[in-house]
Amino acid sequence: MNIRSALVLGGGSAGFLAALALKTRVPGLSVTLIRSPDIGIIGVGEGTTASVTHHLHSYLKFSVPEFFALAKPQWKLGLRMIWGSRPYFDYTFKHQIDTHYSLMPRGTGFYLAPGTDFSRAGVTSALMANDRVFMRGPDGYPNVGDDVAYHIENELLVGYLERHVREAGVTITDGTVDRVERADYGVKALHLNDGTSHKADLFVDASGFGSVLLGQTMKEPFESFKSSLFCDKAVVGGWTRTTEAIKPYTTVETMDSGWCWQIEHEHRINRGYVYSSDFISDTDAEAEFLRKNPKVERTRIVPFISGRYRRLWVDNVVALGNASGFVEPLEATALDAICTQSRTLALTLSESEGNVTPMVKFLYNRRLNRAWDEVRRFLALHYKFNTRLETPFWRACRADTNLAGAEEFVDYYREQGPRSAWGNQLLDVSDPFGPEGYMTMLVGMEVPYAGQTVPSLKELESWSAIQTEFGKVTEGAYTVDQALAVVRHPAWRWPANLYHHAGSKVDIHG
Repeated sequence: MNIRSALVLGGGSAGFLAALALKTRVPGLSVTLIRSPDIGIIGVGEGTTASVTHHLHSYLKFSVPEFFALAKPQWKLGLRMIWGSRPYFDYTFKHQIDTHYSLMPRGTGFYLAPGTDFSRAGVTSALMANDRVFMRGPDGYPNVGDDVAYHIENELLVGYLERHVREAGVTITDGTVDRVERADYGVKALHLNDGTSHKADLFVDASGFGSVLLGQTMKEPFESFKSSLFCDKAVVGGWTRTTEAIKPYTTVETMDSGWCWQIEHEHRINRGYVYSSDFISDTDAEAEFLRKNPKVERTRIVPFISGRYRRLWVDNVVALGNASGFVEPLEATALDAICTQSRTLALTLSESEGNVTPMVKFLYNRRLNRAWDEVRRFLALHYKFNTRLETPFWRACRADTNLAGAEEFVDYYREQGPRSAWGNQLLDVSDPFGPEGYMTMLVGMEVPYAGQTVPSLKELESWSAIQTEFGKVTEGAYTVDQALAVVRHPAWRWPANLYHHAGSKVDIHG
């Protein structure tokens, strides 16, 4: 299979990110993108992981000042989990649980026993506890780092991506697929309803849940994650921000038959209740959602199926984004998955110099299937051990959730507690959550382990001193509003080493 041209079907974030990755890594590749004018942009808020910011600014080299001016993201330090038996705990993008301070004989996780304060498990949690996003540097300005994620509105992101796709030399065609012409090697051509036909060596399916090429045309079997992830619908809404502080994190709140997200934008708050239709009707889910969120202006129901296709690359068709699989947004992995798939596809074409053999496709499928399965089992962990509510849904989750490969890590934790010595032997090196993620969830949800000892008085005093220091060093830190005001000042320059290609900072006072 010799690939010199690619056709991307789909004009959302998946299609544009795929086209940009291909042109970035394989500049000589001819890339065309077809988008349907009948399919609008999903106008909802979206959270990302920290790796997405690196993809945008390191891999794609997007200018940070331009991105903030046009896409208008907000910073995100992690997730506030209203989950398990604690009042809450924080899942952050910096290591907090899998750490070991010199004053302490054991790792941090041992000092976050049931009933203890999780709000200052680390510096990031201390920031989040006070709705602060960046420390104040020696010069008094926000210490903007590259270890943050974004809250971003999908419509603004897609518009920004389209601009760069055009600048990269990708041909964008508006049209609706009327017929897909098959051949013995896969797809031969796409015939649009305007009478035109489009051919390519490789067809990239970014058509969303419809999976027009991989699912509908190639008939690739779909493998459900239903035994691990019971939820299959979401009721989505939001309201215009008034006096509410902009929180530097995504809120994840346990609900009767699922959970509710809160994503922060500068002028809007986005909320959504992800639930299982086996346990609650659409009407009752909407009613519960509105009781919890009386400011919501309007709602809509979004159905979905969690799972992935058996293979993501079949013949000359490769799918990414929702056309390849989907899991609920419990850890904000949607854009992360697209970025990972796009980079992997571009690297595959570059390394093979366009000569993609059956073995290369086999390895590509194995790697990206593993990525989907890693997300599945980590999300399953969230459901298996959440003891916050005693509703039929949550009792079923605790009894019946298939951990789908997370069992070994759970067994290790139950025996050894929050120790990380063997964590990397239990999880694949590519696992995006790693021992830190697993231990954060297990310690945060107060999952018991054998031999749970009570720290000595000296240990408790030392840990209290460390937590007090976390509080002190975050005093005077910047809120999101304050940080935005600084970076929008005409004289502000982003740190020179931020993602290794931005400009330097200058004085903006006086």
